[in-house]
Amino acid sequence: MTTQMQKKESLQEEMLASELQLIHLLKENADILQRHPELLSVLEVPHQSGAAESLIERQVGVLRQNLKATEKRLRELMDIARDNERLAKSRQRIAVNLLGAHDLEDVICIVLDELKNELKADFARVRLFSDDARLTEQHPELFVSPGAPGLSAFSTMLKHKNPVCGRCSAEQTDFLFGDDAEVVSSAAVIPLVAGADLGLLGLGGSDSNRFQSSMGTEFLSQVGDLVSAALAVHLEK
Repeated sequence: MTTQMQKKESLQEEMLASELQLIHLLKENADILQRHPELLSVLEVPHQSGAAESLIERQVGVLRQNLKATEKRLRELMDIARDNERLAKSRQRIAVNLLGAHDLEDVICIVLDELKNELKADFARVRLFSDDARLTEQHPELFVSPGAPGLSAFSTMLKHKNPVCGRCSAEQTDFLFGDDAEVVSSAAVIPLVAGADLGLLGLGGSDSNRFQSSMGTEFLSQVGDLVSAALAVHLEK
């Protein structure tokens, strides 16, 4: 029994050595199929279906698969390019319209209308920080005291001054969206900062996948800078 096993192992080693030599030979002679094209119709490669196919058929199949993958990637890149172009135009519209804004109300309407349409947000809110008790009493839906309950839920976001997308806590959605908080399943929150913390801009979606944590935030960050600059001008008046 031992002798038979040894012979079997020896035979396997010889076959492996022969295969390695063949592989080495093919690598050293990469043009062998060009010099001997008849091999293309003779060599066979097992197919997943169990049937054999010639090497040239396998190559054609691989090329077709690669072509499909390339076409898919090209379509994805074209979609990304179109999205980037669309967002660039939106950013330009916001900038131009903000230059013509007459007052604080104009600024807020311009931004909320554009972002709701462009980003397909179901809800959009701006909450501005103010120490003026008169403003917070007369316009509680817009102005809030810097020490207001619920604002602490945004402390990390305000510290880093970066937009955040995804699911918000119940405290955060209540603060931003008020009576609509119960139907907001995902959100994008943009800190408004111009030298100091001016407030928060929130976009809400009833679909939990509308705003995801994996989304890019460069556009939101740029819009936040534009809005913050316009708000700073009109808040000083």
